[in-house]
Amino acid sequence: MNNSHHNFQNWLLLVLLTIIWGTSYILIKKGLLAFTPLELAFLRISISFLASIPLLYTAIKVIPRHKYFTVLQVGIFGSGAPAFLFALSMTKTGSAINGILNSLSPLWTLIIGYYLFKVTISKQKVWGVIIGFAGALVLVLGKQGASFKVDLLYSLLPVIATFCYGMSTNITKQKLQNESPLYTTSMAMAMMGVPALTGLMFTNAPHKILGGQAWVSLGSVTILSIFGTLIAWMLFYRLVQRTDALFAASVTYLIPIVAMAWGFADNETLSAIQIAGFALIMIGVYYTARTPALVKAQQ
Repeated sequence: MNNSHHNFQNWLLLVLLTIIWGTSYILIKKGLLAFTPLELAFLRISISFLASIPLLYTAIKVIPRHKYFTVLQVGIFGSGAPAFLFALSMTKTGSAINGILNSLSPLWTLIIGYYLFKVTISKQKVWGVIIGFAGALVLVLGKQGASFKVDLLYSLLPVIATFCYGMSTNITKQKLQNESPLYTTSMAMAMMGVPALTGLMFTNAPHKILGGQAWVSLGSVTILSIFGTLIAWMLFYRLVQRTDALFAASVTYLIPIVAMAWGFADNETLSAIQIAGFALIMIGVYYTARTPALVKAQQ
């Protein structure tokens, strides 16, 4: 298999992930019309779990038992913890701040890969991460009417969430490199889904759904869960396996571009600063992609 970053399939995966996760912002916005952020997080994981059940029987058979705990770690760091951390942060922190902090994912991926997994990193990749983050910062700051409400304590939650993303990405690359993304994702969702379903029963979400108050929002959350969580994580882990953790994590820089495009389609204006941010992001992703994959350093 050709794992070069210039392989067409790898770039296609990156583009698909960018579109899916970039579109997720609109679906989350519609979901929050009826549900609280915490209810949305419970629903998102629960629906993803229910959608993955048909794959679970095969997953249990094909994934080695000694890797179950690793899959659990990927589930907690990749989807479980971040869903609730971002949900709680949204109750006190503006969307722009969350968008900026979400772009810390590649930086955490780089730091965790280097210090915990002894991965060698080229200078070009370091510059790619720095330039990409600067572009994401400029892109979000340039949005007219963006909410920059800050609560110091709650603003730490997205930072922890992006640390979790960095852990999940590195664990997948180093410990699940040869396992099927289809089945590792379905098993991870099952491990997260049972607690999420239990927690969901202690919220008002079931009452809202049964009372017919939230069908539009439920439809949005369902699409978000199946495409933005289950399928997207399958594609993401596949991309991690085909390239490297840092290249895959650079999708975080591209997500705001799609969200910005949706806003433009909804009659939002585009500023020159945002266009400059877009250019910086593309330069950053280019630098991240132009060098060979990250490899484990010699012990």
